[in-house]
Formats: sequence, C-alpha cells, structure tokens
Amino acid sequence: MNIDVYQPGEHHHHPENDPSFLARLGNRLRNAVMNHIPFMIFVVLPTSLVFLYLTLIATPQYISEAHFVVRGRSGQSGISLSSILQSSGGSGATSENTYVVEDYMQSRDAAELLIKQNNLLDIYKRPEADFFARYPMFGMPQDFEHFYLYYKRHVLVEQDSETNISILTVRTFRAEDSQKIARALLDAGENLVNEINRRQRENLIHATSLEMQASEAKLRDINQKLAEYRNVVALIDPMRQSVPMINFVTTLQNMLTTTNMQLGQLRQSAPNSPLIAAYQRQADILSEQIKKSGGEITGSNNSLVPKITGYDDLMVQREIQQRVLASNVASLEAAKQQADQQMIYVDEVAQPNAADWPEYPRNIIVLIITICSTLGLYAMGRLLIAGAEERNLR
Repeated sequence: MNIDVYQPGEHHHHPENDPSFLARLGNRLRNAVMNHIPFMIFVVLPTSLVFLYLTLIATPQYISEAHFVVRGRSGQSGISLSSILQSSGGSGATSENTYVVEDYMQSRDAAELLIKQNNLLDIYKRPEADFFARYPMFGMPQDFEHFYLYYKRHVLVEQDSETNISILTVRTFRAEDSQKIARALLDAGENLVNEINRRQRENLIHATSLEMQASEAKLRDINQKLAEYRNVVALIDPMRQSVPMINFVTTLQNMLTTTNMQLGQLRQSAPNSPLIAAYQRQADILSEQIKKSGGEITGSNNSLVPKITGYDDLMVQREIQQRVLASNVASLEAAKQQADQQMIYVDEVAQPNAADWPEYPRNIIVLIITICSTLGLYAMGRLLIAGAEERNLR
C-alpha cells in the first residue's frame, strides 16, 4: 500500500486554478446560453421589458366609480296586481331608459360633449402620462375615431344583473380628473333623461293641445256669429223676448173672445141695442191687432219664428262645441297626468369618488399574463419545430 506523504515545498494544483478547467467552464456556460437563446429571446426578454416598463415607465392611473339607476314615477297608490306584475315581470320602460343612458355615456356624442365642455383631450394628454398609456398612444393617428376607441377603453358602464344598478367607471392619470369626468357623465345622462321626458311629454300632450285649441277657435267663431246674428235681428235673446209678445197676443185673443161673447148675448137679448156696433168695432180692432201681432211672430221671413230658428241653431252649435271643448280639456289634463306618471329620472346611488391610490397598471396581473403567454407561445413553437424535424427525419 503506497501512501503519499506531503513533503514541504511540494505544490498541489487546484482545479479552479487550472486554465483548462476555466476554459471548459466557459464553454459550458456558452453552450448553455446558446442552447437557451430562443427561451431568452421569446420568454425572458419580453418579460424583462414588461417588468421594466411597469416599474420604471408606466404612469399610475386612477379610477372614479359612480353607481346610478334610472327610475320612473309611479302614479299608483297601494299594492295592486298590475304593480306586482310590473315589479316582478321585468324591467319594462325604465330598464330600456337605463340602457339608453348607459349607451349614451359610451357614445360618440358623450365623447364630443366632454371634449367641448371638459377638455377631455387635455386630460388624456397629461405630461406625466407615459407614451403607451396617453393619447395619442404610440403610433396612433390623432383623429376622433381613434380617440373614440381610446375613450371606450377608459370609460365603462356596466349593469349589475342582480341589483340592476349601473356602475360607471372612469380611468385617467389624476384622481380629480377621473372624478370630474364621472360627474360630467352623470350630468350628461341626467340631461338626456330630461330631454327624453320633454319629448315624451310633448308627444303625449301636443295632439290633445292642438285639438283643444281648435275647439276654442270654433267656439269663438260660433260666438262671433251669434253676436253678428243678434245685431242683424236686433234681438239679444229672441226666445226670451218672444214670451211677452206671445203673452200679448194671448191677452188680445182672450179679450176678443170676451167681446164676441158679449156681442152674441146682445144680439140675442137686444138686437136693436146701440152697443152692438160698439162691440163689433171693438172685436174688429182686436182681430186686426191679433193678426198684426201674430204676423210679427209667425207667417213671414221677418217674423220672430225664423229669427228664433236661426238663434236656436247657433245656440245648439255653441252648446255642442262647449261640450267638445270640455272633453278636450279633460283629455289634456289626463295626458298631463299620464306624462307626469311616465317621467323618469336618474337616481345617483353612489357619487363619483376621488381615488386615494391608483388601480392601474396592475403589475402582478400583467406580469403573470406576460409570462404565461410567452411560455405558451414558446412551448407551442418548440412543439412545432420538433414535429417538423421528426417528419424530415422520416
């Protein structure tokens, strides 16, 4: 058995100091790097760039959130079957108006309104915003259509299916900007609802109001004709004014009857009495007066009867038109009540808030998505390459 004994002055060589060992180690590292160049390029490099962007470049973005519902005024009192069906049978007109308000808040009209009244373009061009998050984004043209696409990514309106409460979220680079834009959108939605109420009220009331105005005009025309007719016939109320004339003729007829009775008695009892001539003259005078007065009431175009007939015709027309006008007034009041019952309004459940900390960018989520995406693409690429090589070998 040979035992090596350490002798003083004898030197031992360590592998780390061996130049060949270092060369072999360098070759191994170089080969490892060369073998993993695709992984470094397609996985490590994109993830590192995203990490650097999120930590060093990305601008914090703040969200302001507001909750609202669109309600309608109920004209019903108490509980009825119709109210139960309306509450349980779905959303009805109120939900339709809710969708209208939600769609308007994300529409081009709302974006243009915010640009004009709230300087929305300047808000998304803040100097602190990074080149990927600000408007215009990197390489994006500066026109309204591209801004509208940018706007829809930063202004969202969603409805909770359980509570039917609409949730508005606005994302900008400053908390006060998000709160201001959310407030402006709620005001714009309320103005839209007021315009809907105005149009609905106008549609319900306009036709009935026109009918009422037409009835008033016809009634004024009939009253004007009635006044002109009174001036023509020189009578205010022919019917009432005919009563004294009829009573006068009746009195004359009674007097004539009495006179004829007396005249008959005298002719029988005293045929030669001088009173017979007097009674005869009195009877002739009464007959003449009755004929004259009767002619004023009937018998000619200038008599009282045609005047009464024309007056009655105008009075009937006026009475009918008065009833039509009263019906139109009632219809107008009913239309106003219906319009009031169908009015809608925006009820703000939660006011727009000013965020204390930014919710975007979501660094961890973005990094996880980046890693998973690059790894997935890398794995798919390796599988495709391996499959192609295997087919070539065959």
